[in-house]
Amino acid sequence: MQNDKHQKKKFIFPENISSSYGVFLGLSLKELLLYVVPPLLIGIVVLVLPPNNITVTIIKLIVLVLIITVILAVLSSTPVKSRSNIRLPQYLKMKNSYDKRQHLFFKAKKKER
Repeated sequence: MQNDKHQKKKFIFPENISSSYGVFLGLSLKELLLYVVPPLLIGIVVLVLPPNNITVTIIKLIVLVLIITVILAVLSSTPVKSRSNIRLPQYLKMKNSYDKRQHLFFKAKKKER
């Protein structure tokens, strides 16, 4: 009995609510570390590797900037204009789970009783 009185209330946030702070373009620090930093580090390593003439270096730099831009665009875009807290990866995940679930279809209209 006494244990029931002293239990803390559980707060459950819906999946479209983010509890993180947007550090850069609305992305949290965790998202930046998981999705942006690894390609950036790999790109810098590839940029430093030989051959190091000016044309190859410029091509490597353009490809690196393009990859980082695409990653940031996908992570920070909001497909639902009225809901700025839903971003593209989350929207695609919700849409995919909706498409996979079982749907109910009727073959013919119900007869009037």
